[in-house]
Amino acid sequence: MFSRISKDMNENKLNLKGLSLKELEEFLVRLGEKKYKSRQLFKWIYDKGLTDFKKMSDLSKSLIQKLEEKAYIQSIKKLKSLKSKDGSTEKFLYELEDMEKIESVLIKDGKRKTLCISTQVGCGLGCLFCATGRMGFKRNLTSGETIDQIISIKRHLDPDEKITNLVLMGMGEPLLNYDNTLKAIGIMKSELGLGFASRKITLSTAGIVPGIYRLADDRLKIKLAVSLNAASDDLRSHLMPVNKRYPLKELLGAAKYYAKKTDQRMTFEYLLMKNTNDSKKDALDLSKIVRGISCKINLIPYNRVPDLPFEKPDEESIKKFREMLYPRCPAVTLRMSKGEDIQAACGQLRIMSP
Repeated sequence: MFSRISKDMNENKLNLKGLSLKELEEFLVRLGEKKYKSRQLFKWIYDKGLTDFKKMSDLSKSLIQKLEEKAYIQSIKKLKSLKSKDGSTEKFLYELEDMEKIESVLIKDGKRKTLCISTQVGCGLGCLFCATGRMGFKRNLTSGETIDQIISIKRHLDPDEKITNLVLMGMGEPLLNYDNTLKAIGIMKSELGLGFASRKITLSTAGIVPGIYRLADDRLKIKLAVSLNAASDDLRSHLMPVNKRYPLKELLGAAKYYAKKTDQRMTFEYLLMKNTNDSKKDALDLSKIVRGISCKINLIPYNRVPDLPFEKPDEESIKKFREMLYPRCPAVTLRMSKGEDIQAACGQLRIMSP
């Protein structure tokens, strides 16, 4: 657990983890310092991942003293990690300052190393097939807590390893924590911060329509994936209650707007579930509703979640569904999730025991 003494010591100090460059500038100016020093501090916090002001070698002693009096740099605490049998996937359990917990997943595929991060503690959307949805919603993550998952796992990697891709597909709905998520993405993209290109960052949403429009208008040009999972309102509303608020017509309109506004192809994620959404009719209906949208469809065979009634289709059914789609859709990919044996695959994240 986090040290109670440490928490008390920092109670009246400003946590710098999660602040943007502009916010750091404003803070240093209030301390009577020059704006340019914020760039140095920003780099130490995010690029170097330091939390000890004394180790920031290009800061003056007087600035370090001010920082120690007025600020601190919070870090989430790693409690546990699990590695899949094939070594491709590792799941991490973190404790936050208020004792809440989240999970992150690192997936290795040759030189490609994808980090799946969370944006909320739990999730309030209640999708029937998702383990996280069964937790309910606890709270939003701060921008610092979102970023700190990346910083922590960078430390965990060997010196010659590097995170190549970021996916905001862990616990929670990113677009229901919009401001904190947007600030975190800014730090991810900053050359002084984590230095990820927009094309290396993917945000996945269950279909929060106002958030999709807002994200398009903010012109971040990150990749957007929409968790679709059904081609009719009746079935989607049953599987994903969010569809009752934002039905398919509205969601697909927002997706089309995003693709056009950002000039990039959308991804529709479709979780294939046996005898639920894997029929020939489902495939044909899916091909019809995405017509006219610059997109690809990412098929994901369902990953088993204990105590839930859904199952993965057999290989022949998956193959037929894909073959039915491909001539009718611009692009179709089949993603075989990794880490299923440690409950780290898509839809399986749920707090493991420390």
